[in-house]
Amino acid sequence: MASLRVPAIALATLGLAVAVTACAPASPGAGTPDQVVYQAAIAAVVQAESDAGGRAFELEIDSGTAQVHVAVGDRDIEVDVDLAGPTVTERRDDGSLEGEDRAALDAAGTTLADGIRIAAAARSASGGVTDAGVDRDTDAPAWKVEFADGAEVSVAVSDGGVVRSAG
Repeated sequence: MASLRVPAIALATLGLAVAVTACAPASPGAGTPDQVVYQAAIAAVVQAESDAGGRAFELEIDSGTAQVHVAVGDRDIEVDVDLAGPTVTERRDDGSLEGEDRAALDAAGTTLADGIRIAAAARSASGGVTDAGVDRDTDAPAWKVEFADGAEVSVAVSDGGVVRSAG
């Protein structure tokens, strides 16, 4: 009986290793340049959420730094993240959270990082992410992701469906 346990344990361990590897993020150098830019934007959002202890709702990228707004309770915490790390370089209270942002977060079944990932996958053109946040031009709350080439993709916060793509 013991002889069957060893192969069974080995197979179970191998299955777990494959599952964990499949869920792991890509290495920083993997993928096309645009994929690396998307991955850096997503990593900055995740890092800011972890640092501030809340949910990100806005991202602006400028000169290698991501400014990420994170909702923590009823406060808007702005976290600056160096994209090379990603490393948090500064964090500050940016005031009260706006009602529209709170409503979008309350309705969200997808995160800002998910919205960026979905928007990037929906595009056929190239260009990195420059901005992302709550889209105030749609009927229902959506994440609007803007790209360096001027394109915009809006992703429903409720279910992650693409609701609008322009550019």
